[in-house]
Amino acid sequence: MTTSAKNPYQPGDPRQIVRWARRYAQSRTISFLVQWVFIVVMVMGIGLAASLTQTAHQEGKTVTFALSVVFMMLVALALVWFSISRWSGELVFSITNWLYGREGYVSYSGSDSEKPLPLWLTGLGGGLLAYHLLGALLISFNYMHIKYMQPWSAAYMTPYLILMVVYQRLGFWAWLWPVLYGLHAVALMLGLPVRFGRELELFNIIAPIFAYGLIAILVGHAYSRYALRKLKSLTQSSIPEYDDEASEAGEKKDGGSPANG
Repeated sequence: MTTSAKNPYQPGDPRQIVRWARRYAQSRTISFLVQWVFIVVMVMGIGLAASLTQTAHQEGKTVTFALSVVFMMLVALALVWFSISRWSGELVFSITNWLYGREGYVSYSGSDSEKPLPLWLTGLGGGLLAYHLLGALLISFNYMHIKYMQPWSAAYMTPYLILMVVYQRLGFWAWLWPVLYGLHAVALMLGLPVRFGRELELFNIIAPIFAYGLIAILVGHAYSRYALRKLKSLTQSSIPEYDDEASEAGEKKDGGSPANG
């Protein structure tokens, strides 16, 4: 098999530039990292409130229980507001552009990430918050043990994240988050040694959801650096010269009168 059969892109082929530019655009993950930082703080607040309400309920501390539930609701509302607010979107956009610096702004034209999410997917996003809030309340009132919170979360979170990856046409890196999070839930249910001790039970919820998200984001960022280097090397290398005037003259000569043919 010839080299051209294995690789349709030859050295100097401009399509290589388009190819790596697309990969670079698909793997710019700093905006996801900025959102991740904001969301992790708020979700940690919900998890802490759930843990406090459970303890207060068991010890009969009514005031502490009521305050913890109110705090949980307020943080949940703040998370909803952050998810739908235009101000938060502009803030994330500004921080992202500042972190990328001279690289500027770029988007993948084949992606739907710049378009508003369809109504059904937005509804699933709202359902995600309601689902986790329900789990926190079940824990607070001792209807579910806190050790089952991560598998409970993965039952909704994993398919939701997969839908987001497919709809937004993100790079391979984005699949790491739902896959690893789902596998972690399976490992917990099988009793594999992936659990924190009882005194750190809250981290069995927080660590998987954000650690795997961070892993996916960092892998995507590393790949974007590689794609950017490839793109720079392609744009700095020589592209075969193409004489437009000579080509047009040749076409006119070949396409002359039938007698010349």
